[in-house]
Amino acid sequence: MAEFDMSGVPGEELSSISGEERLGNLMQLIEAQRGEGWESRLHDILDSFEDFLTLRPEPPQAWKDTYAASGKQFDYYQIVLPKDFEDPYEDDLGNIRRLRGEFEREPSTMALEHELISRNYFVYENGHAEAIPAPRPMLMLESQDRDDNQEEQEGDITWDCCISIFADGSYVAYNLENDDEEVLGEDFKSVFKKYIGTLSKMQLVIPVEGRDYGILRSDA
Repeated sequence: MAEFDMSGVPGEELSSISGEERLGNLMQLIEAQRGEGWESRLHDILDSFEDFLTLRPEPPQAWKDTYAASGKQFDYYQIVLPKDFEDPYEDDLGNIRRLRGEFEREPSTMALEHELISRNYFVYENGHAEAIPAPRPMLMLESQDRDDNQEEQEGDITWDCCISIFADGSYVAYNLENDDEEVLGEDFKSVFKKYIGTLSKMQLVIPVEGRDYGILRSDA
């Protein structure tokens, strides 16, 4: 996948221009590099989930010891899907098959595949399937931490929110409208103007391999 090249931002340092102008420049870079060098692994991901649920491999001993010591009850054999693909009347296998059917003729997105892997990376980390790398976000933004005594200014973001935007234009966002809603979208360009006021006040996050993309692991 193409690396996020900050050299395309013209003129001054990012920190010295307005938030909206800075964000506009970054979005131009994303659009210019849109979809470069990415091959969908959706069906490989879903195959690994189905195998895990049907074969029910033994959890690692370290996992057993941790939960035995905690005294908590936890079902190891579960797969977490984005809420748009979770039907409460279906079991995990049924939801996975339904998701597979939805993308039989439609292209998958980098955001969807990133979410599938990141929510269930233990399947790969614990050796139950060959590891599949999570797509790398082109742009990650999050709300800034505030001091308790910091005076609130008009337009400030006073809640926790974040967004990751990928090279194919897809995105996953949480709580942008302070409503606890998670949004998994296919084309960020279509909602860019709607959110630019919020996004321009968020801080840039540098993606970390192992935590935000690539072969994800718990110690990253």
